[in-house]
Amino acid sequence: FKDAGAILMGKLQMHEFALGASSENPHHGPAHNPWNTDCITGGSSGGSGSAVASGQCMGALGSDTGGSIRIPASFCGIVGLKPTFGRVSRYGVYPLSSSLDTVGPMTRTVRDCSLVLNAIAGYDPRDPSSAKRHPEDFTATLGHDINGIRIGIPQEYFYDVIDSEVKSAVLEATKVLEGLGATIQEVSLPILSHSLTLSTTILLAEAAEIHLNHLRENSNDIGDDVRSRLEIGALIPAIDYIKAQQGRSVFNKQVAQIMKTCDLLIAPTEPFGAPRIGEETVLINDSIEMVRSLLTRMTRPFNLTGTPTASVPCGFTALGMPIGMQIAGRAFDESTVLRVAEAYEQATEWHTMRPNL
Repeated sequence: FKDAGAILMGKLQMHEFALGASSENPHHGPAHNPWNTDCITGGSSGGSGSAVASGQCMGALGSDTGGSIRIPASFCGIVGLKPTFGRVSRYGVYPLSSSLDTVGPMTRTVRDCSLVLNAIAGYDPRDPSSAKRHPEDFTATLGHDINGIRIGIPQEYFYDVIDSEVKSAVLEATKVLEGLGATIQEVSLPILSHSLTLSTTILLAEAAEIHLNHLRENSNDIGDDVRSRLEIGALIPAIDYIKAQQGRSVFNKQVAQIMKTCDLLIAPTEPFGAPRIGEETVLINDSIEMVRSLLTRMTRPFNLTGTPTASVPCGFTALGMPIGMQIAGRAFDESTVLRVAEAYEQATEWHTMRPNL
């Protein structure tokens, strides 16, 4: 990033150890959403989302293990891209989950996102998971039409627990893409219902291994919410972890099979607009739901697959909070994800709107 000419301005707030989706940090306070400073930014890369949305910087980096780029991108009304696992080096990034962690850009526009990805993508021998790929210019296909692009809309899981205005915004966005020449088709992926169980087992077990010495020697210095998750991870039997990784292989094969019939999948990023800081429950269609359990529900499936997924703004709630849409592609096909994301962006005005600071 720096070698490409970027001016590095400083560090940003985040959820402790990146193990959380709200960026409510017990040591330094919460990150604040510029659309309503009483609301969370989402996390774990909440400071990045807030800084970009408020115009403090052109772009920022985030890490995404269970949605930590896409969640704040959705809540803060910006573009966030989780690249393919191995596309961007993780060298120098404190780990959370070795088989799920990714690093990616957060910007106001898709073109800016592509420019940042150009700078940070590439093979790095210092990262054992880094993939050897030929260099690409991710801006090369921006502005090209999307005629014939096949977009799948999963009929399970993503619309089971969702605010009606978020659902309407995402479905309206798919109509925009169809009007731009994309082919919209319904797809069935019942295995999505297993994504949370699989990803939680893998993430917490790997996080506990990384933080084992912290738990043994400095557990009282860790915030309550993060410490409890690490303690749960430390108690996960090895056999459960192995079964989760085996289940992940089955999950990924079924998703890959669906991706033979479509180029991209579209889904909501979050089931609601950003809740208030400290709010533990949210009312969704007359049902009281736990905020924490829903924050990563829609993002985690694409961490299991390790495939590129962008969140782009697609509307606002009645309370004036941004709504995000996920665009997920095949492995190492960031170019198609970004091409379709920019086509939607340029056909709408959501990316031009700014918080009233």
